[in-house]
Amino acid sequence: MSEITQHKEDTFTITNFLPEDECKKIINYLEFLASSYKLQWNQISFYESYAMGFWNVDPDLLKFGLPQDYFSNLKQKIKSETEKVMGTELNEISYHAQKWTEGAFASFHSDNTDEHGNPTAFIRSKFAAFLYLNEDFEGGKLNWKNYDITVTPKVGMLAAFDGGFGNEHEVTTVKSGTRYTIGSFWDRADAVYTEEQKQAWADELKVVRAEQEEMYKGWKEDRDNGIIPSYKGKGEE
Repeated sequence: MSEITQHKEDTFTITNFLPEDECKKIINYLEFLASSYKLQWNQISFYESYAMGFWNVDPDLLKFGLPQDYFSNLKQKIKSETEKVMGTELNEISYHAQKWTEGAFASFHSDNTDEHGNPTAFIRSKFAAFLYLNEDFEGGKLNWKNYDITVTPKVGMLAAFDGGFGNEHEVTTVKSGTRYTIGSFWDRADAVYTEEQKQAWADELKVVRAEQEEMYKGWKEDRDNGIIPSYKGKGEE
């Protein structure tokens, strides 16, 4: 039975959101997609972190004991639970699997503003919800910068929180193993934006993506040369 813990006004964890055996099936399916070249893990903006989408309906899910429309139903379940704890209706911004390999980390950041609180092209990502699929790794904790809150991932746990400025958070370095999550970002359903705003975000996003591609190339060159970045998260020695 799931249990909701409220860490502060806009930050929650829900334990036993999914059973452990179901989480294992998801991981096996995701790695099947990658190993069979049906889809691939793609680098995201955090070091040694990767993301992969999935189909809303896929007959191959049956091979893993999951219904063909499993991920569509899971998205709705995450949405409903996040709406319940946040007290507002939501619209989907993104929904994908994430894989954090050894050495991966995310330094303190806001999901929708820059470090000074200025809105960015990701302004619509007002809420985040992350479903943890495993716990057999070391590190990879979720910390808040301005609050004494640490989430230690547990199999089947969902963490939902406001991702904006003032609620900056980090993922500490994965010291060993692989950390799997289902990540999702959400906007308020009643949010209204002008066409000018949307175009400005699209233009900004092109610049951001180009900068990220250069960053990924730099990371690869560093790895090839044996240069590994060092990051100490909150509370780490």
